[in-house]
Amino acid sequence: MDADLWEKSRLMIEEARRDLEAGCPNKAVSASYFAVRMAAESLLRGLRTRKDDKVANALERLLEPTLGEERAGEIRNSFLRLFSLRKAADHTPRVFSLEEAREIVGEAEAVLATLEAVRSGPRRVEPGE
Repeated sequence: MDADLWEKSRLMIEEARRDLEAGCPNKAVSASYFAVRMAAESLLRGLRTRKDDKVANALERLLEPTLGEERAGEIRNSFLRLFSLRKAADHTPRVFSLEEAREIVGEAEAVLATLEAVRSGPRRVEPGE
């Protein structure tokens, strides 16, 4: 596990929260994705790809033994959704509302909480925990 990437992930989600407070929803959406991406990379030692779909698939495979197939798939789907939203925030004319951005930051925080639980111990994490 890469502790530096994990710490950067924590910083990025905090920046996403501050972006919301400052009224910068597009920046919050982007920072939310990067927080999750860095957390994923910190758990995926030896990852040799930078492609987001490959990272999502590797993360799903890593999480399945602990979370089960369904929950690991949900995390993968959230990862890919956050990536898609980040691309929209950064590279399209779309402007996110603060309400939309709050929901997206919340989704990222939920993914990060799950990754933290996996990072912290070997016990199986049940949905809803």
